[in-house]
Amino acid sequence: MNQMKKIRRESRFSSREKFMQDKVFITDQSGDKLAAWILLGKSEPVYIMAICHGFRGAKENSGKLIPFARRLNSLGIGVVAFDCRGSGESDGDFARVTLSRQVADLKLVLAYVRERFRLPVLLLGRSFGGSTVAAVAPYDAIVAGCIFWSAPVDLAGTFKHMLGDDAYYRLLKGETINIIDQNGEFPLQPDIVRDFERHDLLSCLKTLDMPVLAIHGGQDEVVNPDNARTIAGTVKHGTLELVAEADHRFTEFTRERENLTLAWIKAQILDYSGGST
Repeated sequence: MNQMKKIRRESRFSSREKFMQDKVFITDQSGDKLAAWILLGKSEPVYIMAICHGFRGAKENSGKLIPFARRLNSLGIGVVAFDCRGSGESDGDFARVTLSRQVADLKLVLAYVRERFRLPVLLLGRSFGGSTVAAVAPYDAIVAGCIFWSAPVDLAGTFKHMLGDDAYYRLLKGETINIIDQNGEFPLQPDIVRDFERHDLLSCLKTLDMPVLAIHGGQDEVVNPDNARTIAGTVKHGTLELVAEADHRFTEFTRERENLTLAWIKAQILDYSGGST
């Protein structure tokens, strides 16, 4: 049985809305705790969106989570955004990150959502979080739709480009490397690249029989936009949105990415199901 410890609850009121946010910890069988925000609006949700962050990311998405969650709440969609192990407020060592570990984390969150809400789930994955979504979605009947933001399915090609050839091949040889990014210096163990062989994301995508949205920036400097084309072209019910001038983080195009996502949800999810509009 998953364990949940509620550590904070905040209710915000205005003349037009009530917005509730809970922070919870979800404990796995080993005792590791995943930190998650539960973000709900004034009415009972008809869907829950579970959001999986990217490599070196966190659940808050650099402050973008709350405004986006409010917009989702207005459509009757609750939000669960969590930190994978080793990231943000969750337990664990980031140096040991693998796709398999993130898959286990997302499965744990889905089990929590199933127990607490008993509602269909939309999965949204940012970058490496999208790879995680692709690996999980076909195998859980609770999932009703998937959204991929700047997500790679060519894992080896993406990480080789992101880390550089030398660092990537050192990982392949079994070395632990140190990487410097905008958040500082961090070690990365070789398990991450060895684990890629355990996952056939194209096969996962081929089995997805649900609405799928892939949004990608045409100027993405980290993940080649061809990954989004592959996602949308491989699934049975895919929609592709390329924003020509956007980079990997959609730095100047956050609102446009949200607008595309919300419009797709209204057309492909809520209109189909008879939910809120």
